[in-house]
Amino acid sequence: MIRRGWTVYAALLTAAIVAGEARNVSDGVVDARSLANWVLTLVLLLATWGYALRRRIGAHRYWGPAFGVVSAATVISAIPAVIAGPDAIVAVLLILLLAAPAFYAAWRYAYRSPDIWSTGVSVKK
Repeated sequence: MIRRGWTVYAALLTAAIVAGEARNVSDGVVDARSLANWVLTLVLLLATWGYALRRRIGAHRYWGPAFGVVSAATVISAIPAVIAGPDAIVAVLLILLLAAPAFYAAWRYAYRSPDIWSTGVSVKK
């Protein structure tokens, strides 16, 4: 049941992000910052899907640093909203509230999912 919930959340988040970015592209809002955001969002979505489906995506050693980069970039990108005023702060907080489970899933995927990353091979010394 929990796995199904994570899968539904990952699907809804993916759909919302794709729809939002499609709107941005149709409005002509594509620049270097948008491209960087797409890469970071893709990393977050991949970790969320990996956690939801309990599947390995890439190497385990990649996901800890990737989680750190995505988290730091998110905090840094929120700084202009804090400066912009209360309306922008509310918008960012709402987005972060909706994305919080994805960050939790990415953290769990990187640091607390030995069942996904274990090879099942024991090495005797």
